[in-house]
Amino acid sequence: MRETRKPKRARKHAPVLTVSKKVHARTRESDDIVLAIRKGRVDALVAEGENGDQILTLQGAEHPYRILIETINDGAATLDPDGTVLYANKRFAQILGIAMESFIGTDLQLSVPSAGRQKLLGLITQGLRKKSEGEITLAPGDSGPRLVRFSFNPVQNGNRQNICVVATELTELVKANEALRSNEELLRQLSTRLMQLQDEERRRIARDLHDVTGQKVAVQTIGLMQVLSKDPGVLDGDARRILTECAALTKEVGEEIRTLSYLLHPPLLDELGLSAAVKWYAEGFHRRTGIRTDVSIASDFLRLPPDVEVTLFRVVQESLTNVHRYSGSPKAYVRVSSTRKEVRVEVGDFGRGLSPEMMTPAAGTMAALGVGIQGMKERMRQLAGHLEITSAKNKGTVVTATVPLSSLHVANELESEAAMAALASGVEGQSPDKPSRSRKKRILIADDHEIVRRGVRTLLQNEKDWEICGEAIDGNEALHKAAALRPDLVILDINMPVLNGLAAVRQILRKRPQTKILVFTVHDSEQTKKEITAAGAHGYLSKNKAGQDLLRVVRELLGPKTAAAANAGKH
Repeated sequence: MRETRKPKRARKHAPVLTVSKKVHARTRESDDIVLAIRKGRVDALVAEGENGDQILTLQGAEHPYRILIETINDGAATLDPDGTVLYANKRFAQILGIAMESFIGTDLQLSVPSAGRQKLLGLITQGLRKKSEGEITLAPGDSGPRLVRFSFNPVQNGNRQNICVVATELTELVKANEALRSNEELLRQLSTRLMQLQDEERRRIARDLHDVTGQKVAVQTIGLMQVLSKDPGVLDGDARRILTECAALTKEVGEEIRTLSYLLHPPLLDELGLSAAVKWYAEGFHRRTGIRTDVSIASDFLRLPPDVEVTLFRVVQESLTNVHRYSGSPKAYVRVSSTRKEVRVEVGDFGRGLSPEMMTPAAGTMAALGVGIQGMKERMRQLAGHLEITSAKNKGTVVTATVPLSSLHVANELESEAAMAALASGVEGQSPDKPSRSRKKRILIADDHEIVRRGVRTLLQNEKDWEICGEAIDGNEALHKAAALRPDLVILDINMPVLNGLAAVRQILRKRPQTKILVFTVHDSEQTKKEITAAGAHGYLSKNKAGQDLLRVVRELLGPKTAAAANAGKH
């Protein structure tokens, strides 16, 4: 019987031994898991339940850290070297639009659109060695495409190399930046328009002061001087004294109006260009401030488009104003030059220099130079140009403005198509005037103001040896009538429509060198006189001096001796 029991016992004990090994293996695995949890190697457990798998985040010494990770607005996750998600907070799954239960244990690359997977793989590969960052566009949501920035950093987890990744959604930030850029562009457009309107208003007021108020004052001066030129018996002493005082006051008013008009918008800028306007302004700046200003401009400097000339002139004007206010320098300089690539304007001084706070004020503050500098920079930006300011303590400041010629259409001489057409329509090939001692000297009056033409005619028409052969209201008409009427003398203003006076002077003298030309103008600055002389005019006279000097200057020009008339405005 013992022999029969042994095999039975053997058969009974065999399965018991097998179960004991499985239990022992599981116990050892459980011990390893517990040990891993204690050492912080396990972040979460997946537990089976009636409603599917649930992720249990472990709590321990790192509990506050884990709470922080779960509540931040950025996504945080841990990947293995192959890119498999080992752990992720809820925000990471929300950013990718994936359920948390199905996110852990998946390949991160599968959670982004196919167009971004190759880029993400490169970031993960680089993230095993060093920090890497990149932006990937996710599938569009309800409000359009979504942009996410991924930041990868290598992390050592025991003997295993993992990757820590942070996901930051940039969609709202991108939209805010786009809105900010849009608003900034609208502000720039508004600023541009405001500056344009400011320049237009300055030009309009300056033109009104010159063309309306200034001309009336000039004619009033002529009238007063006519009365004062009467025989002494016509006026008693008191009347003559009062009229003399009125004439002097009228002359002062005319000069003040002219100065104000010039400062608002110098007529030389429109009529003669940037070169003449800068030289004129530098002369006046020296007289007003005592700061000697050297101007360097090539004699053949070309005319530029009107908006460019206005902008560069305003840069010079603002820069010299800053020299006077802040530099303490006794002298300054202006250099205007051009190459095949650009037009360049430099305004410099030798004073105390600008502090860094004045050049680059802190956020939320406005330095003393802030408005002027920003205005100049905005003006240059409109022309695709650049403004640079360099300064050193006690070594002065230099403002440099450059405009690329590629963005400009450089104008030629102040000669319009209408002027050339006038020359071609009958001026060519005309025979010279036949000399005649008996005929009267013929005078053409060219001015766009009827009241001025009438005043000049009144002064000249009583002279028996002269006759007014015609009148012109613009430069183009002056060319036509000079060709048709062949006057001995043309009296014309600089500021006239269609073709300005100096361009008309050049064209008339080119075809009728025997005609004498007297420029009759309210502009009597030294720079204006230089330009008039350079154009070839035989004389110039300020309208404010017309009452006492016009008859004398005309006699000199129409008489046998005309050399003295070249400086008629100085008499």
